[in-house]
Amino acid sequence: MAESLVIVMEGFLHLSGPLSQRTSRSVIRFHTDTYAPPSMTIVRVHGEIDMATGAAFRAALMAGLDQLPPLLVVDLDGVSFLDACGLGILVGVANRAALAGIPVKVVGVRPHIYRLFALTRMVDRLNVHATPTAAALIPDLAPPGAATAPTALTAV
Repeated sequence: MAESLVIVMEGFLHLSGPLSQRTSRSVIRFHTDTYAPPSMTIVRVHGEIDMATGAAFRAALMAGLDQLPPLLVVDLDGVSFLDACGLGILVGVANRAALAGIPVKVVGVRPHIYRLFALTRMVDRLNVHATPTAAALIPDLAPPGAATAPTALTAV
């Protein structure tokens, strides 16, 4: 029995070769920034969210929840890839936030990533929005010279 498990594991490791090459690139290009204005905590995510970066993604979101904000905003505007692992992390964090009475809002979702939320019927459950990004919610986060959002968008 153990011998067949090793064969299966060897086959699995062999098949994941291209993933491991992509993984090393993902780890370098993934980071988060956290902002805590009085009305919310914003976690801005940059890079790819997958198995390789999932632990760092979860840690950033949990650190945001640990601040016990009135609202947790997850800004995915800088995310180029999100897989089922990342989606599962968002669901888990949203469940934990709900237990603490903290609403979660996911903003800045690119169209190809929004499709994942729509296909899994998580748009309403995770309060997912293609816009505005966190920069539109908090004018201080916008790049210099960028237009500020209308008042209706800044109310959270």
